[in-house]
Amino acid sequence: MKKYWKLTSIIVVIVLSIGTFYVTSALSAEPYPEFVIQAQSGDAKEIESLVLEGAYAADTTAGSYIGTNVKISEEGSTYASNSFLDQVIGQPPTLIKELREEYRSFMRGKNSYIPSFFENEQFIAYAADNYQHGSLSTRFFLDLSVLNKEDASINTFTIEIPDGKELDYFFVEDVQMIEDELYVITKNAVRMLKDHLYYEEHIYTIDVANQKISSDEAIIQVSEEQKDIRSNVHLVPTNPTQAMEQLIFIKTDWRFTEDEESRQEKLISQEVYSYDLHTKETTKIDVPGLQLDENRLYYFDGSTIYFMSVAGEDLAVTPYSLVDHQVGQLFRVQLSGKEGLMHGRTTLVKDGKLYVVSPQMTSTMDSEVVVADVKTGETLFKGQLALKDPSEKKKNFELAIHEVYVK
Repeated sequence: MKKYWKLTSIIVVIVLSIGTFYVTSALSAEPYPEFVIQAQSGDAKEIESLVLEGAYAADTTAGSYIGTNVKISEEGSTYASNSFLDQVIGQPPTLIKELREEYRSFMRGKNSYIPSFFENEQFIAYAADNYQHGSLSTRFFLDLSVLNKEDASINTFTIEIPDGKELDYFFVEDVQMIEDELYVITKNAVRMLKDHLYYEEHIYTIDVANQKISSDEAIIQVSEEQKDIRSNVHLVPTNPTQAMEQLIFIKTDWRFTEDEESRQEKLISQEVYSYDLHTKETTKIDVPGLQLDENRLYYFDGSTIYFMSVAGEDLAVTPYSLVDHQVGQLFRVQLSGKEGLMHGRTTLVKDGKLYVVSPQMTSTMDSEVVVADVKTGETLFKGQLALKDPSEKKKNFELAIHEVYVK
């Protein structure tokens, strides 16, 4: 009988703890402000499918930043609930939430990292990096899962990364699937002698039916910082629900000088590479007239690379077609000219439209929302994020937009 009393006591403590959490949260929480997308010009229908995801933080003057997840659309803003579960795991991105609602069984136990997923009309594929730390070494694995939408079958398995003893770490950057072959693109940090590292963009081709790696190779390699040169390679963002037969990488080199007072970096080169998933060939792309710009934005829609840079009060957009290897007509999207358009994933190209969003809004800084036609350069919609109650702007706050999603 005593063991049942112990169990009952534990349950009572848990219930009281959760109850205390809810009561404390309810008493201390202030109502969150309502954000809207305020139209300035153009057709408001252009933002009917637009969802902005970010984090809201109040009273940032204290130096602490505790953000609450928020989603903003034409209908207004919705915040993560104050439930205990949401406080612990957070609110998933819209794409992940939609997948969980429609494919609950397949999505069970999977992370909320968008680059880990691929979806088309036939498949949903998932890949996540996994580590097993031992006393002497670490083993590296890929957790893989593929859902066939036609028959609802799920193929789930784990594969150990070849030559894992040479790795310091790795992480998944993208997942693609063509027919029945799964492609997992990773960034690998490879150990060399004397603890020296080099970094590579790596691709693993997975034979899903036989649950094995059919091939793997390094696409691009760059060495760790050497003397006065620093290099970086990154994968150009794409639409995670659109199959890509080519991948685009940007390699950037900086030279730095250092004295007793400061360290300065200067951009010295930028190179563009494409990798063909069918032929497994890497090709350097020469884009005539493309000038160096370390603050450049990039996006790839499957056939065209969009090179974007802030020039005065405009966002200059240069399209480059991989179909005919021609530079398209440069067009400009007029911005407000105010500070705040930072580089990052604040741009998206979908269905022939470019979406540009300033990633930060505060009580003293606005955030722009612009939609433009990528073929004509015409601005279809221009607006800004705004507080539904203007009096709320007197308070210190920060709204950080980290994801732009179009349904």
